[in-house]
Amino acid sequence: MSAERQGSLETGEVLSFAITAGVMLASSLFFPSYYLLFIIFALIDGLTTRFRYETFLTIDRTVYTLAVILLSANALGLDVPLMIIEVVVLIMSMDIIFLLRRIRAQSSSDFSAIIINRFRSYLYSLFPAAVFSIGLTYIGTVAIGASVTPANAILELGLASIAVFAIILLLAARLPENLK
Repeated sequence: MSAERQGSLETGEVLSFAITAGVMLASSLFFPSYYLLFIIFALIDGLTTRFRYETFLTIDRTVYTLAVILLSANALGLDVPLMIIEVVVLIMSMDIIFLLRRIRAQSSSDFSAIIINRFRSYLYSLFPAAVFSIGLTYIGTVAIGASVTPANAILELGLASIAVFAIILLLAARLPENLK
């Protein structure tokens, strides 16, 4: 295991790190008072990539994503539709970045097919989740007679999350066996 950690990095690992570090450092443009935090995230990502500490790498990228969501929520005033879209984009981005990390030189010829299939799966999973979440948020605001404000944002997201989860669970339970 230590010999594996000392070996040279695969192209996918380097590419994944470069994109992630670029995004982490670019975040300081949106949140300049937290630039040191984003530099620390990028340094940790670089070290964990170099020494192939997968668990710490996952924790670093997850904490970074949560930090961006929290900072954005504060900056955007808990604008629910924008937060939903931001979360979907961050999920897609992190998924693609972790996928890039797994691509090995011998499988790079299949890379475009893998990416196309991944984006197709987003059309069946993340896109409907975002549409349902935004739609149900507005239906929920009409039903309870409140507007989507910071005071109601958590209630709205909670109601939308429960409804979206129930719809996805219902659809998944009714899928034919050959599609599961």
